[in-house]
Amino acid sequence: MAELSSETIQGACVAIDGRGVLIEARDDAQRTDLLLRLLDRGAVLVSDARTACTRSGSNLQATAPAGTGGQVEIRGIGAVKKESLAEVSVALIAVVLDAAPRLPEDRRFRNIAGIAVPVLALGPSEPAAPIKVEYALKAFAQ
Repeated sequence: MAELSSETIQGACVAIDGRGVLIEARDDAQRTDLLLRLLDRGAVLVSDARTACTRSGSNLQATAPAGTGGQVEIRGIGAVKKESLAEVSVALIAVVLDAAPRLPEDRRFRNIAGIAVPVLALGPSEPAAPIKVEYALKAFAQ
């Protein structure tokens, strides 16, 4: 059976120094919180609530589904237009969990559209979460 060449995930995506970071959380507010803090640190929006991921050779490309790019939905405010990129190559998945491990036992990966992507587990509302994402990109993302 052939591996998927594309799939849409429930999660946001930003670009940091030209490298894509998918952001997932069980709670939409936690995902948006991390997304906004990364944008505040200079990340560029790719997509908000859903992200289309497509395998291109050995890379995973992320885009906003048609008609959803260039805006972030912020609770209590509504849809806010933001500068955005049409596409970025994914290098990392940041997952907000109920509690993150202090030290991961091994490096985790998740397959999306047949591409293994490193995963960083974060706790909810960690003050240093955006900085941890930036360090993870440097430390173990491709």
